[in-house]
Amino acid sequence: CGDQAFTKPSAMAKPSKPRKAQQQPRRSASGRGLLAGVVLAAVAALLGLRGRLAGVAERPSLVRTPCSRRDYKPAVPGCSPTGDACGRLVLDGFASTAELAGLRAIAARGMALGGGDGGPTILDLQSGALSWRDKFIDVWAAFNASGTPPFTTRDVAVYADVVRRIRSLAESTFGVSGLHLTAPTFFSRHSGDRPPKTEHDEYWHVHVDTLQYGSFTYTALLYLADGDVDFSGGRLAFVDDRWERPLERVVPRPGKLVLFSSGHEHPHHVERVESGERLALTVAFTCDPEAALHDFLSRAVPEPEAEGG
Repeated sequence: CGDQAFTKPSAMAKPSKPRKAQQQPRRSASGRGLLAGVVLAAVAALLGLRGRLAGVAERPSLVRTPCSRRDYKPAVPGCSPTGDACGRLVLDGFASTAELAGLRAIAARGMALGGGDGGPTILDLQSGALSWRDKFIDVWAAFNASGTPPFTTRDVAVYADVVRRIRSLAESTFGVSGLHLTAPTFFSRHSGDRPPKTEHDEYWHVHVDTLQYGSFTYTALLYLADGDVDFSGGRLAFVDDRWERPLERVVPRPGKLVLFSSGHEHPHHVERVESGERLALTVAFTCDPEAALHDFLSRAVPEPEAEGG
């Protein structure tokens, strides 16, 4: 969007002779309303531009949707979504520049030890799963085998902080409490120049997260790459309950967060990446304590204590 400049009208010229003061033509009520609307729109646009230039996230808008009756059972009071309490949120600028750099560094360092033959590469630090050709290997074992120093607690601290912030946002957005991080929580890279080798590489099919992952109650997607710069295609598309007509498409932007209830009210898919590499972080939460991850980065190596002098 562009800015529209408004200039203050110049003062009217004074008459050459003293005369009865000229009356300004009165604006109609509709004219005054139209002018006020234009001014308010200009102010809103200016404030939005100022926020974007300052790197401040714009005010999020929550799209409410009725919750699916077939999901979220058994219900956990105060946590499980019910009635019309489901929805989806798209929030620009959630992650800072420093957080994005830290998360990208984790993904690059871990994925350098593997890489899928097809389009997707997955890195899950909790389970250790890392795509390698047409299967998974353990990234922590790969560190040991290659002699590469593994992640330390300091390396992954930004990951833990971002997950905590996402959980807090999910609870405040949906008015719930008691959410637990659940598996899988992972980095994903989709390469446009690699055709699928197995059916698991075909990530573009419509799905529902409660069916695909079981324990999910709320899903969060944090984008680490730009859909107009780093890759083409790869938009997130929410579709109708017939899994056909797109309801909303989200173009990935670095730091953009998409947060939504994980049930049948939100069938979705990632459109096929046509070129470049799409990088994202998937974080999921559950209301089921038995499905909780209590220390998902426990395999990171503690930082060595500094030698005292």
